[in-house]
Amino acid sequence: MDPATIATAAVKALSPYLSKIADGALEKLGESSTEAGARLLGWLRTKLGKEGRDALRELENDPKNTDNEAELRVRLARELVTNPQLLRGLDALLAAEARSLSMIQDVSGTGAKAAQVFGSDNTIIIG
Repeated sequence: MDPATIATAAVKALSPYLSKIADGALEKLGESSTEAGARLLGWLRTKLGKEGRDALRELENDPKNTDNEAELRVRLARELVTNPQLLRGLDALLAAEARSLSMIQDVSGTGAKAAQVFGSDNTIIIG
């Protein structure tokens, strides 16, 4: 459990949720993603120290600002280094959310091809 990796994963999971709220398009995320985002946001609000809460508030106010994402990532990682209980809790929450997501794909027919991924920064080549 590397604090920087966990902090990065948390911000990556939270940012789309906050962006959709800001755009007024939360329903486009889907129910499971919306619930996961709300759980993570609520958890962070109650567990972070003052610096972390300040950075979280800045990201909530301007979720498309990459500087705000970076600031939350840095402050969260700093808190995770000094608070092993917070690190274990956030790691467990992120792992539980990842397990709760499911994807179903039904592909049939002559020459049918499909690909399915989870996460970001993925590349798929079907050929």
